[in-house]
Amino acid sequence: MDEFLKLAKVKFIKMDKTNRYDEELLEYAKKLGLIKPMPLAELCKVVETIAKFNPSLALSISAHHLALHCLKDCNDFCSFALTEKSGSNVKEIETVAEETEGSYTIKGSKNFVTNGEFAEVFVITARHEGRVKVFAVNREKIEAERIDLNCFRGSGISRIKIEGIGYELGDLKLAMSALNAGRVVFASLALGIAKRCIELALNRAKRLGIIDYRGIRWRFADLKSDIEMVSSYVNSVASSSSEDAIKPAICKLKACEVAKACADFAVEIFGAKGLIRHSITEILYRYAKALDIGEGTSEIMREIISRSL
Repeated sequence: MDEFLKLAKVKFIKMDKTNRYDEELLEYAKKLGLIKPMPLAELCKVVETIAKFNPSLALSISAHHLALHCLKDCNDFCSFALTEKSGSNVKEIETVAEETEGSYTIKGSKNFVTNGEFAEVFVITARHEGRVKVFAVNREKIEAERIDLNCFRGSGISRIKIEGIGYELGDLKLAMSALNAGRVVFASLALGIAKRCIELALNRAKRLGIIDYRGIRWRFADLKSDIEMVSSYVNSVASSSSEDAIKPAICKLKACEVAKACADFAVEIFGAKGLIRHSITEILYRYAKALDIGEGTSEIMREIISRSL
């Protein structure tokens, strides 16, 4: 695992510059068994660790396991495709599934599909007879176009067009169950980014001697406390067997807030150097903001939480 993490760290800047996924890293991940089913708590630890060195690769592994939650097993990378032109609102899904001789013909398109460039199996949400269901579609039935996002580059994020045969996996409850687990994993990814930002900032603060200023030390103390509290909560949720949607939403919301705060502070500590294009602090600053949007926006997380009041 250590050699894998070193390689992931080395390749991260290039992935961000080119927005191209790295085949060597994906194959290495498969050899290490990182795409095989694993307990949620273990998956969270794996994703958090990888995110400290290569958040783009961590997102690919996280997205794979989101799809794997529906598939149960797969020998290659998978992708979960929900978002359409109207966003991730399931009420607005336009992709359709037509039943034909015991199988389904899936037609439609999806946006912002992580792993879309290289996944071999796609988990697709589509409408059948007025109800949203979950289907699996193989790679040969998918056309993918890379999207030039300014975050999580090299994760194969794409626009896809589907027109082919698929098979049914379950109903909307299956997709929602996958998303709930996925949000806990996404929170772990955010914590990995937060911890890397604090490490970078602390090393520089010590090197420059500004750690001796009480105000700086207290900022570190506040962020360290926030990270530890959120980490403890995420670990607790990941280790439980609850199907509750509220706790995953809390995990995702608070972990992303902490990651953004840590990324912002790291840039402050580095000053102008922290915003040099493709420097590690500048990249993490961009990626931290995107955490607000992926796996459901922070506003959606607040809405889910508020329904329990």
